[in-house]
Amino acid sequence: MPGRSDFDVFDFKDWLGRIFIARVEREPFNLRFTLWGTQLTEWWGVDYTNKSLGSVSNDPQALQAVELAYFEEMDRAPFIGLACGLLDQYDRSFIKVIGLDLPLLDGGQLSQVLSAHLEIDPDRDIPDVLPDCPVLRYF
Repeated sequence: MPGRSDFDVFDFKDWLGRIFIARVEREPFNLRFTLWGTQLTEWWGVDYTNKSLGSVSNDPQALQAVELAYFEEMDRAPFIGLACGLLDQYDRSFIKVIGLDLPLLDGGQLSQVLSAHLEIDPDRDIPDVLPDCPVLRYF
C-alpha cells in the first residue's frame, strides 16, 4: 500500500473539495481529519478539519461504533474500502454519498486514510454505481 508521500495534492486537483485525509491516532484508536474538503463540508453540514471521527454527529458513540470498526479492520489488514450511505447522522438523510477509502502506510502500519467522495441518488448503492467492482464484505 502507498504512503502519503507517494501523492501530491495536485494529483487530486479535480477532487479537492470532495476528499479528506485523516490521521490515525492510537491509544485510543481514532481518526483525526487533517483535511476535510469544502464540498464535504457542504454535504455533511460540518467541517471536520482537526476533529475526530463522528465527534460532531448527532450520536457520536453510535457512529464511531460502526465506522471505527471499519477503520480498525483496515488497520489490521489494509484494504481499499468503499463506503456508502445516507448522511442521516447529520440530519441530511436526503444526501447519499459513496466514498473510496485508500489506506496510507508508514513503516508498514496504517498512518492515514485518503478518501474521495461522490454524491449519488438516494435509491442507488455500490453495485449500481460500480457494477464491476467486487464487494467482499459489508460492515
